[in-house]
Amino acid sequence: MRRTVFYGWVVVGAAFVSHFLSYGTLVVAFGLFLPAMAESLQLSRAALSGTFGLARLVSAAVAPVFGVLVDRGGPRRLTALGTLLLAAGALLLAGAHTGWHVVLGYAVVMAIGGVALGELSADATVTRWFVRRRGRALAVATMGLSAAGIVVPLPLAYAIAHLGWRGAWVVLAVIVALLGTAAALAMRTRPEDHGLVADGAPASGEAPTERSLTARQALVTPAFWLLLVGTNLGGLALFGVNIHLYSYLGDRGLAPATAAAAVTLLYVLHTAAKPIWGLIAERFHVRYCIAACYAGGGAGLLILMTSPSLAAVLAFTVVYGLTRGAQSFVTSLAWAEYFGREAQGAIRGLAAPARFVASAAGPVLGGWLYDATGRYESALLAFALAFVLGGLVAATARAPVMRPRAA
Repeated sequence: MRRTVFYGWVVVGAAFVSHFLSYGTLVVAFGLFLPAMAESLQLSRAALSGTFGLARLVSAAVAPVFGVLVDRGGPRRLTALGTLLLAAGALLLAGAHTGWHVVLGYAVVMAIGGVALGELSADATVTRWFVRRRGRALAVATMGLSAAGIVVPLPLAYAIAHLGWRGAWVVLAVIVALLGTAAALAMRTRPEDHGLVADGAPASGEAPTERSLTARQALVTPAFWLLLVGTNLGGLALFGVNIHLYSYLGDRGLAPATAAAAVTLLYVLHTAAKPIWGLIAERFHVRYCIAACYAGGGAGLLILMTSPSLAAVLAFTVVYGLTRGAQSFVTSLAWAEYFGREAQGAIRGLAAPARFVASAAGPVLGGWLYDATGRYESALLAFALAFVLGGLVAATARAPVMRPRAA
């Protein structure tokens, strides 16, 4: 009998695209547009950067609602909505002439679209299609995040240079619309709707067993709150490093091209880390994987602080890239493994506001410590401590006892 590809892997591909578009547009692309937009619109970079924090707060406000919607209505409509909003926001930015245009296009329209496209729809759906192979499936899906950091910068920089920043936003809107529409059409809610069960067995075959908690049940477990605190300490450090790393490397004397190469290598290693940790997570408990990833993040930052040499930067890149690079994957896996697949959207929607607030706080903390000391060392030390503490907290999060659903 000829074997066909399990459709769950098509869903994984759609989730990869969703992550690629959301992170690639909201984080990677916006950072590249920032200097040209600041000069053209006569806005300070601080003012434009502040829209990033505002966008995270808007995302925090809508995430719980979207989490419930993906559980009730499936991912296709939400992915299509996210695509529409992300493309519309890019077009609004292409026509921006004042600061409030940027706030509307980026911090409101695109921020809401990014939530609809991101982990609430993508990872929650992948979780429903896989149980035994969930680790490797989520690893591939979340590779879209780091792949955006590799693929987006050079073509986008070329487009900005040759088409202007307004023309580049239009091109980006078209690409988002095309790729996002394809991802939305490929999305399916669960395998049982198509005569399959999780991991690809036919519906008449042996189905992988897994119990699930409702959102209300998850909220009263210690595991929910320990994961929430631990992963958000890590998230604070993650986004703080993301925003300030390039500036720190420049302050340490690295040429712009060398600093950019180091950041690009970091994204390459982030991409490679996810499938590696996908296999590791199938053999070791996910809470220990989170602790190890965060410990590597902290260790990498301490290496970076010890020496200004290029060798130290390279060592940091390898250690940090191959450990911290798996953070998005192991975090998604933990929510799925601990609470099951039926209410993933609602559960992660309840956890998302804290994550968005933490990701906004990290860059602000880094900037405040730099302004107070004139150096980045205090900020890096704070981020390293946040990684270590987050790993310790997450390591104490034992999986809750699952109770069978009432018949």
